[in-house]
Amino acid sequence: MNNTIVYYNNNAEQYFGATVGTDFEAIREKFCSFLPEHARIVDIGCGSGRDVKAFCDMGYEAIGLDASEELALLAHDKLGIQVIVDDMTTWIAEEPFDGIWCCASLLHLHKEEAKTFLQNLKHNLKTGGILFLSVKEGIATGYDEKGRYMQNYTETELEESLRQAELKVLEICRTEDKLGREDFAWLNTIATK
Repeated sequence: MNNTIVYYNNNAEQYFGATVGTDFEAIREKFCSFLPEHARIVDIGCGSGRDVKAFCDMGYEAIGLDASEELALLAHDKLGIQVIVDDMTTWIAEEPFDGIWCCASLLHLHKEEAKTFLQNLKHNLKTGGILFLSVKEGIATGYDEKGRYMQNYTETELEESLRQAELKVLEICRTEDKLGREDFAWLNTIATK
């Protein structure tokens, strides 16, 4: 088990409490504006399950996927959502999804792992399906003070990674951190297959 997952397992309660109430409504609404009614959505790296719960409340068929067993258990027990415990790098869906929401999780993958994840979208995302990704811009690549791996992205690198995976970028917007951290920006990206 890698250090990042160990961190989330060991700090699941704290992380759940710090993120479950974070306001992502505007970004979720933007993502959903590209989806059909009653779309099937998977939240990859769902963490607290906040977004899965919101998608379900909006009438979508949504599930989560997370490599942290402890976070998956909390999300299921506290929010009543379905969470698959698996590695986002190697996971292949039984049936492709209309939408894939990948908020602040791709950044935990090394570049080669991210490439594998994006290549697997040919199995996991329907043709015409919508992908949402958010990654950090302006951080140092490597392990942070908590032992989590973080990969910095520039807009150009992100666009090139998506192009190589045969995805078309529909929009990228930079936003400030929702938790008040000021030393980086988020690149919020919507792409289609």
